[in-house]
Amino acid sequence: MAAVATAAALLSVAGCSNPSKYAMPHDVCGVPVKAAVLEPLLLPGEKLEQSTALSRPDAPHCFVQVDQESILSVQGEVIPADQDPSVRREWQIPHATKIDVGDDARVSDINVVAVASCTYQGGNRKFVVQAERFYPERDDATKRREALTHFMEAYFPAAEKAVGCTS
Repeated sequence: MAAVATAAALLSVAGCSNPSKYAMPHDVCGVPVKAAVLEPLLLPGEKLEQSTALSRPDAPHCFVQVDQESILSVQGEVIPADQDPSVRREWQIPHATKIDVGDDARVSDINVVAVASCTYQGGNRKFVVQAERFYPERDDATKRREALTHFMEAYFPAAEKAVGCTS
């Protein structure tokens, strides 16, 4: 009986511990995002790394890796005001539903896209952000959609400001 109680106690302690050994960031490549918003999109692991290798001033791009596995890609771009981002292949997301971010936004099981009109360097433009969560087979699609939605709600206005777009 004592062995069963000991085993149950060990299991309950193990179930409560955070499986990640990395510190939860409070930003995505310099754009502030609360850790509580980012955490549901990440996977457990030893080491988290972020890279802005493909970024330009008008097109922030961030890769988030856990244990050298790409987990999240977030790319933004300032585009001409008359351009429709939905016609570009990389901004299309199948089976998406509308969410309330920017002027227009959509979320699917692995992607979320938002767009808003803005003023950039004195001209009328649009700012578009797409986030893609890799490895969908590792978690629940409904929870992932919810996490992507919450992420974009927090990330989009901060990224728009960081790139220099104003409403």
